[in-house]
Amino acid sequence: MLEGNWINIVGSRPDTYQEMASHLEATTEGRCHISDCRSDQSPTLKYNAKTGLVLIDAMEEKPGEALDLLLECRKSGKHQLLYAFFNTEQDSRLEKLAAPPEIHGIFYIDSSFDHLTKGVLAIFNGDLWFPRRVIARYLINQKPHTTQAFLNREHDLLTVREMEILNLLSTGAKNTDIAKQLSLSVHTIKTHIYHIYKKLDVENRTQAVNWASHNL
Repeated sequence: MLEGNWINIVGSRPDTYQEMASHLEATTEGRCHISDCRSDQSPTLKYNAKTGLVLIDAMEEKPGEALDLLLECRKSGKHQLLYAFFNTEQDSRLEKLAAPPEIHGIFYIDSSFDHLTKGVLAIFNGDLWFPRRVIARYLINQKPHTTQAFLNREHDLLTVREMEILNLLSTGAKNTDIAKQLSLSVHTIKTHIYHIYKKLDVENRTQAVNWASHNL
């Protein structure tokens, strides 16, 4: 069981998480911490020396809100933290974007507390918790890397948001279009694109799109 391990529940509706937290504590023997994301500061997360789980509420009031919350949580810089979404809508844009290695599982809006407990225990045990069709889609979209590319690790891992922006760049969308679609400022989009260029070791949009066509 999870004695001594923290399960963080993060979202904008903290009053509704108490029942879920109580159930998880009773069935996993872990400790739950509810973090209200409505403040201007990054969510407060708890974890032990080895690991900790962050459950992010995917019930969005506006598109991209759950992914933004993921980025805020990742600002903690704690690599031992594991991430999963709950209250996820089936066939939603978030479901299509949520994938390993950054995300370790998704729980749908109609998931029972017992199902949630089973998934949380599995994630702490080192497993992924995704429906088969989501894993199948993820595997189909992966292309094999050459041994040299694997050994060299030519670029750092792109974040979920950076992957989303790179996919939109591949459609020919302009910065203003991307900003509008993701409800972000143009300045924020430019910053993400700069990071994408650095991680992929490319100099411009054309090269980035070319990289995406061969690797995504």
